[in-house]
Amino acid sequence: MHRDRDLLHDIDRRTETAFEARLDESLAPRDPSMLLQVVRELGLPPDSRVVDVACGDGDHAVRLTTHFGFRVLGLDVVQGHLDHARAVRRDLVPDIASRLAFERGTATDLPVRDGMLDLVWCRDAMVHVGHPEDALAEFARVLRPGGYVVAHQVVATDLLGDVEAAWLFDVLGVVPAAADPRAVDAAIERSGLEVVDSIDLSSEWAEWSQEHDGTAGRALLHLARLLREPERYRAEFGDAAYDVTVARCRWQVHRMTGGLGARLDVLRRP
Repeated sequence: MHRDRDLLHDIDRRTETAFEARLDESLAPRDPSMLLQVVRELGLPPDSRVVDVACGDGDHAVRLTTHFGFRVLGLDVVQGHLDHARAVRRDLVPDIASRLAFERGTATDLPVRDGMLDLVWCRDAMVHVGHPEDALAEFARVLRPGGYVVAHQVVATDLLGDVEAAWLFDVLGVVPAAADPRAVDAAIERSGLEVVDSIDLSSEWAEWSQEHDGTAGRALLHLARLLREPERYRAEFGDAAYDVTVARCRWQVHRMTGGLGARLDVLRRP
């Protein structure tokens, strides 16, 4: 305790002010658009066949088609997502719309014949896969020789406590093994896919989001309000909505503070 007090007294006001000013300077975090640049560097030609795993509302599938002229099949298990994606497709110009399709499918059951694809795009889906090795084996099955996987996912770090991780993952439907970077590495090794690149994104996307729209700060403010007066929000919206909202806010805060990191894996079928 005495040493801690000495350290505090050793920091003069000028140093403290200069340090705070330096921390206000951006570290130039990369943003999610880097995924498109990664795909561009693969050099795949127009009309390459691509699957977007867990496509959601279809935004990424549309971008892959618009930017590169790919033929993209978006897959999801949520009918509402597929309905929205198909509605968006109907409003696109014919040349883009004709290159897009949306169907029901999962990471471990792709409705595609062997060796048909040039690229598997998988963003933020693997943490919900019960057995990552099964998904990667399925990706390898549908890729032609020389085809690629571009996969982004959040992973847990040693800064995320076991109790917090167990509660957070349970509420948000995250499979612990799928969020364990060591388990992901082992699944990649067993898949037979070659690692072209593996990028540790740490907190970069969270920093970028905070710098541009204040996402993490807003999540922290919401979390403080949720924890200070839980009964107010439980009474109005119900226990389930309360727990999920708390978990989502905590997820955003952990993305910023290092309890949750992120990785981008570029894999190739030999």
